[in-house]
Amino acid sequence: MTSSGIVADIKSRLPIVELVGETVALKRAGSAYKGLCPFHAEKTPSFIVTPDRESWHCFGCGKGGDAFTFLMERDGVDFREALTRLAEKAGVELSAQSAREDRRRRRLREALEAAIAWYREVLLRTPQGERARAYLRERGFTDETLDRFSIGYAPNLWDPLSKRLGARGFSDEELVSAGLAGPSNRGGIIDKFRGRIIIPIRDQSGKAVGLGGRILPGLEGPKYLNSPSTPLFDKSRTLFAIDLAKSSIRKEKLSVIVEGYTDVMAAHQAGFTNVVASLGTALTRGQVELATRYADAVALAYDVDLAGEAATQRGLLEELGPDAAVSKVRVIRIPAGKDPDELIRTDPDAWRRAIADAKPVIEYFIDRAATEADLSTIAGRRDVTGRSLAILKRVGDRVERALYLQHLARLVNVEERTLGEALERAPVIRRSPRPGRMPGNGSGAPSPSLGTLESEALELMLRYPTLATELPVDEMLPFAGAVARQLASALRERAATMSQGDGQADQGAALEAFVGGLDPATGAVARELLEAAALDSGEPALDPVEAREVLRTCLLRLRVERLDEALRDGRLLLEEAQRERDHGRLEEIEQRIDRLGREKADATRAMHTPATSLA
Repeated sequence: MTSSGIVADIKSRLPIVELVGETVALKRAGSAYKGLCPFHAEKTPSFIVTPDRESWHCFGCGKGGDAFTFLMERDGVDFREALTRLAEKAGVELSAQSAREDRRRRRLREALEAAIAWYREVLLRTPQGERARAYLRERGFTDETLDRFSIGYAPNLWDPLSKRLGARGFSDEELVSAGLAGPSNRGGIIDKFRGRIIIPIRDQSGKAVGLGGRILPGLEGPKYLNSPSTPLFDKSRTLFAIDLAKSSIRKEKLSVIVEGYTDVMAAHQAGFTNVVASLGTALTRGQVELATRYADAVALAYDVDLAGEAATQRGLLEELGPDAAVSKVRVIRIPAGKDPDELIRTDPDAWRRAIADAKPVIEYFIDRAATEADLSTIAGRRDVTGRSLAILKRVGDRVERALYLQHLARLVNVEERTLGEALERAPVIRRSPRPGRMPGNGSGAPSPSLGTLESEALELMLRYPTLATELPVDEMLPFAGAVARQLASALRERAATMSQGDGQADQGAALEAFVGGLDPATGAVARELLEAAALDSGEPALDPVEAREVLRTCLLRLRVERLDEALRDGRLLLEEAQRERDHGRLEEIEQRIDRLGREKADATRAMHTPATSLA
């Protein structure tokens, strides 16, 4: 049976209402069911489950999908894990290849758990662990904290773990693949971790994926050592302690990201349980996406001065990209000479204040540039302006960008209009291409070039090409980006040459030929969309009527987003006109805001009114 066949079989045996009903109290509403969304706080139900389409969707937070995406969102697991769990729940046997892969991953996880248990035993109950116990006591960690994080110790010997697990039936290849051992120069294998405090790294659901090791003082080697990349562990998509912190992150509506393990342990011991670690200062887009599953805001509390470290600043901005990700990140200022661990232990109130005073990352970088320059000189102001404009190129929201321009104008004493013109000419920090996804880590994520709704709409038009003939010609869609518009235009031209019967769930050679004929940028986006669709193999094929309605809803929601942006711009202009007491302009802006408000209301009503045409 194919992967999609397995998914369909699971869905046929496991009604989505039954699955969602384990978490959400559902009440019938016509042919659907409704309840309070489990993914955001609300008092009035806006979470809808539609049995006919085997789908769920929240009109409040915009999240939605099928049984697989619900489990992935609820439990914080990837598609592979969701497939395994639901297959077991529904009594469906996975394909031979999937079963082999799952058995191997399970075997590697068993090796990790066995290693964690042995390292813990060494720490607590052997003379070899005494020095590590003394060090941890000296650092102030309680037995409860060590137990909560399953802390252990790897003796400073060549291969005791490898021999122990080998005797239990684990092969050398399995131990190397799990990141527990490496090849020896004399043949065979030796332990990866030696003479180190062992800190288990777990995924969102609490399953072991890797290890971290902190070397004991006086021994040679890097201070910290992580597991290498394995079938279970991808550092760029992992946050240490996310399994322990996710509930608090939801409650506090903020995830605090620190650099290292011990900072997290100290924070949790002091009651700050919404703290996780990025395992270094190279925060990645994947880590931000993981953190924002549970809260929209992310605050960084790193030992290094992010603005003072040019490479760190540049890498962070490149990784986050010129979109919403950068707007979700704040920076916590740590007093000079201290790290989060020390600050939390010595002055928890100061830590609370530092979190409350966290600045948006863009504002932080601009202010740091200003403090490092002599603003009494033209050269100093020019330097701050150049550095700040390059940073502002990362901000996609026009209102947010305008507010930062106002802030910069006050700092350097230059008119906003002049800065705005310079911003248009400023180079943008280009983000490097995303590395290929590891098997098992993909979940049908939207293209980084597009928003989720844009991705969904364009993916529908790729898969159901004749739908593109119904796009409104007089208004080139509510897509925000030029590449998205280019792809939509190409799809509409393609659809005009096809008959209604051609490729209603189009795949194969014709689709590859179409994508290959696009310009490189547009073709790259199309391939990313197809890759996302392939990775999220749980998506069922829609019939033409369903596909049309889903596309229509996507376009209307995008239209509402664009109108919201226009309304924010209008309110900003209105405030300026009010300050300037420009009554003629006030009336003009008020009329436009009123018109935009009516258009938004119309689009919003249309979203909830079924229709048979997009026109």
